[in-house]
Amino acid sequence: MKKLATTILFTGIIGLTSGLVMAQTQQRGAVTDQEFVIRKDRVLTVPVQPRMYEKLPVLPKPTGMNEYRYLVTSYPLNLKPLDLKAEPSQKVYTPERMELFPGYVRAGYGNFASPLLEARYMGIDIADFNYSLQLNHQSFGKGPVLAEESKESHTNLGFDGSYFTDLFEVFGGISWNQDSYQFYGLDPRYTLDDNGAFKGFDSNVLQAVEVKAGIRELEKVGPFSYEGQLSFRNFTDSYLVKENQIGVEASGTFRPTDDWAGKVGFSYFSTNPEDLNYSLKRTYFAIRPTISYKYEAFNFTAGVNLVSENDSLENKASDFHVFPVLKANYQFAEEFGFFAEFSGDVKRNTYYSFVNENPYLGPSEQLLNTVQNYKFEAGIVGQFQGAFSYRAAANVSRYNQLHFFVNNYTSNLVTTDSARFSLVYDDKTTVYNINAELGYKFSDMYSLNSRLDLYQYDLSTQAEAWNKPVWELRINNQVTPLERLIVQANLNLMGGIKARGRDLSDVVGYSGPYDVVNLKTIADLQLKADYGITNRISIFAEGNNILNGKNMRWLNYPVRGIQFIGGASFKF
Repeated sequence: MKKLATTILFTGIIGLTSGLVMAQTQQRGAVTDQEFVIRKDRVLTVPVQPRMYEKLPVLPKPTGMNEYRYLVTSYPLNLKPLDLKAEPSQKVYTPERMELFPGYVRAGYGNFASPLLEARYMGIDIADFNYSLQLNHQSFGKGPVLAEESKESHTNLGFDGSYFTDLFEVFGGISWNQDSYQFYGLDPRYTLDDNGAFKGFDSNVLQAVEVKAGIRELEKVGPFSYEGQLSFRNFTDSYLVKENQIGVEASGTFRPTDDWAGKVGFSYFSTNPEDLNYSLKRTYFAIRPTISYKYEAFNFTAGVNLVSENDSLENKASDFHVFPVLKANYQFAEEFGFFAEFSGDVKRNTYYSFVNENPYLGPSEQLLNTVQNYKFEAGIVGQFQGAFSYRAAANVSRYNQLHFFVNNYTSNLVTTDSARFSLVYDDKTTVYNINAELGYKFSDMYSLNSRLDLYQYDLSTQAEAWNKPVWELRINNQVTPLERLIVQANLNLMGGIKARGRDLSDVVGYSGPYDVVNLKTIADLQLKADYGITNRISIFAEGNNILNGKNMRWLNYPVRGIQFIGGASFKF
């Protein structure tokens, strides 16, 4: 150890002496060579030291830890224990319930000798069997041409009933409809008798009786739901038209999961129409299976339409038709969504459906269904802040046997008839349609619904799309300025209608070409108001064709001018 200490001391003295010698020999102001090493990866760490800025308070000793002594004194009293009967607090809650009335009657009268009557009665008690009975009548004793000679009336009476069980509902009903019209589209000069007196226009009374009965599952939320219906309808007019129809319709839906669903629709109709030139037995059978898938905001449906019908048509390829069904929609957000469809089908037409579209239909030559070879549609839909809603779409459809109504003008003065219409068909028709809808709702005070349609027809055998509109605009407004007051203002516009006029052929036995008649734009403004005096009694007023336009939906048939009707309603 002494040697080691001596060695260290001797080495230190030599090093110190060498440094002093070098310092003394260095010149003043001279800079010697130096080397600096900078280490960036070196991390200086300082241990964390707890800092106590305040001393912890010293808690006082709890007084509950002290010892207590009690003095118990005995009192020998003979007391009966208390008999307490606890009862829950009761509060009577009176839920708000809408006051329901089983009966309703609405009656009024207006110009053109037009009485109005509506009556309904229904069961409102909670029971297994429910029913309703309704009666509606409105007639116009005077019309736009020769007053009483162009009158019309509409009456319908119906009964519906349903019986409910725990799992399903059995329903049925019967209805009777009667509509009366005058063929006032004929020049009065052609309706004179041998003495030159006016004989009056021909009239036509359309009557239909329909009976239906069916069964359907109530919940419609389980793994399987179903519905089926049987129906029978008898239709006649004042001439030779008779049509009986028997129908069977059924559908079933299977939902294995919340995302997947399958549905099968089935329909069969047998129709026996009779007219002046034919007596037919027409059948229509269709099966429509589809599969649907839903994933969040995306919905997709795929299926097929299988249709068999026996219409007799020259060069008809087959009675059996197969069409695809593809539908998809995706809602990106509440404000914007997209939808598309590609499908085809066969639209079933009957004499009853034709006469409901045009009540002035005369003897028809042939009844044909309309084959829709395909329909492709795409569009957008959305709403903003729960107030504004919109929908816009464009579609193109291809049809076979698309029907049109034309006046029975011929080159023969004996057989020509300007008052009655007949059916003509176009072999292959392509229809282009652009439509847009806009809606707005401001609480319960105001609502707006509107729709615009634009059409274009590419025809193969017909010269024009007879009596089909090129554009349509419908605007419906409803205002509730007061609690019991409802006001409606509706505007219906339709334009671009072309009717087939007189036969311009000079050759006997040949028809065509025909005169093309451009009908004026139809503008119908309607105003309606209903004010409830009490919960039972209210008054109403209606106005139709407020602009008093000379509207003509069908050639030679002007409509009534401005019309008002007022009345009251009563609930009991």
